[in-house]
Amino acid sequence: MKIYNVEIAESALADIDSLAEFLVSNLSIDGAKRYLKAMLQEINSLSIFADLYKPSTYAVILRYHPKARRMVSHNKKWVYIFHVENDTVVIDRIRPSKLITQ
Repeated sequence: MKIYNVEIAESALADIDSLAEFLVSNLSIDGAKRYLKAMLQEINSLSIFADLYKPSTYAVILRYHPKARRMVSHNKKWVYIFHVENDTVVIDRIRPSKLITQ
């Protein structure tokens, strides 16, 4: 089993920042921290599980990278869009799952 490094692109970091602002305005600070911690754990799981996800055929996903893949969050509210470069998984975007259509 291959183990990858995980990098988060600036665009995905901006997505996380926007989500953090939203969470803080709607949850307690502790609740927002727990939610974001769970998301980061899911993202980091791609260091082991990236090969389980095949390149997407969805145009809405492929606009972020020609070999983009997607992982749906445990609560099915978010889609982590990523691609693999050599030994690195690059998280390109984190998008609401409702926006991902064929």
